[in-house]
Amino acid sequence: MTGLSKVFLFFLFFLLTTPSLTFAADVYNNKFGIHILEPIDIERATELLNSNGGDWSFVTIVIRDDDQDKRKWQEFFDHCREKHLIPLVRIATHLEGNVWAKPKIEDVDRWVDFLSSFVWPVKNRYVIVFNEPNHAREWGGEINPQEYSQILLAFREKFKNANPNFKILNAGFDLAAPNLAGYSLDAVLYWQWMETGKPGIFKILDGWISHSYPNHGFIGTPSDTGRTSIRGYQWEKTTLKNMFGVFDLPIFITETGWPHDISPKSKVQSPKFYDSTITAQFLKQAFEEVWLPDQSVVAVTPFVLNYKDPPFDNFSWLDKDGLPGREFETIKNLPKRGNEPEQETNYEVQRLSHPSTAPTGLSLKGKIVLKNIGQSIWNEREPFKLESIVADDLSLSNLSLAPDIKVKPGQIYEFEFILKTGEKTGEATFSWKGLPSYKIKIFEIPIFSKIKLTFLDNFFLFLAERWYNHR
Repeated sequence: MTGLSKVFLFFLFFLLTTPSLTFAADVYNNKFGIHILEPIDIERATELLNSNGGDWSFVTIVIRDDDQDKRKWQEFFDHCREKHLIPLVRIATHLEGNVWAKPKIEDVDRWVDFLSSFVWPVKNRYVIVFNEPNHAREWGGEINPQEYSQILLAFREKFKNANPNFKILNAGFDLAAPNLAGYSLDAVLYWQWMETGKPGIFKILDGWISHSYPNHGFIGTPSDTGRTSIRGYQWEKTTLKNMFGVFDLPIFITETGWPHDISPKSKVQSPKFYDSTITAQFLKQAFEEVWLPDQSVVAVTPFVLNYKDPPFDNFSWLDKDGLPGREFETIKNLPKRGNEPEQETNYEVQRLSHPSTAPTGLSLKGKIVLKNIGQSIWNEREPFKLESIVADDLSLSNLSLAPDIKVKPGQIYEFEFILKTGEKTGEATFSWKGLPSYKIKIFEIPIFSKIKLTFLDNFFLFLAERWYNHR
């Protein structure tokens, strides 16, 4: 076999055996994001992220199982839509003392029903299944990788069955956690036990959540490399490929960043914490030199926008009075690009008013009331128009909105239209793109003169048209 033939066979083997990208359709131009704690932070997140050319940025937020107020969270999703923010939702249990309650597999259905009940702002519904389970306090006080695998798989299967647009993401892991009995487990050992519990568990994921902090002690620099640096996600990618055969999972860095030196009561204490002037420049350098150029990174949401009190006030980009810190202003002023996430556009007919019968040669007025049951705001990105569909020689106007009118999901709007009948008689159909078809019966109007219309003919037509349009 010649050398050229060997190269060709190797290339063919590579194409046939290399897995395709799970998120091939998720191509984003804007990677900027922030971790928020409550929906009230959306306004400041928008100011921070959708600035200087930015649009449709990311926010990571936690929903606990003891905070499932449907009105609250639908308003959150609605505000994300209006402010052009893509939510990354991390589900959580609740605190029992200083330990997070252990998730139960029987609670999966409740989570699926809850998150399926909302109108999400974009087509892809990102769900992060819990947090740092290689810490015992995050999993009911114990380390149980095999149990986490079972629950992760159950979430994936049931969410996908409910709606294939759910994107299931792993819990982020603490890459600096040591092997300490009853406290934490090394991430690689944890992953190996996960794979033992459910072989192929990492191949079911739609993306990879990474907590790439500048460790140890949160005092690393943007130029550091390796497992415990802001490039920790790169080490995770290599490990997933070499140990579990998982290639090219898109990366969502939902926790990262530097604490700054403000609070002696911080949970994370170090005399070496940097001044906020330095941490702001570190963040700028990390975005410009590491995260933005890396095509495998989809989103970066540093921790945290607003945390007023210990133990995490050091990480907050807003101070205790809610004023922007240097990190906030620095990232706000960075040049950004806009995303165009896919949204579902859908409508439902609430009411249609039109004559069931009409004479030939008339112009008839009708009304149709549509409800927005999709995700997009009608007339926001592009002019809203439903093109008419008619049979025979009917003529029908399109349904469109004036430029200043916006219709949000859940709202209704009444459109007026003109339907003109031709000379053909019999049953005819008409509709608009995406809507059901409707029928109208056309009959010939009595004409006193077959050669030309007389005064009486015109008067009869005038009365008929007035009657059909105003009855």
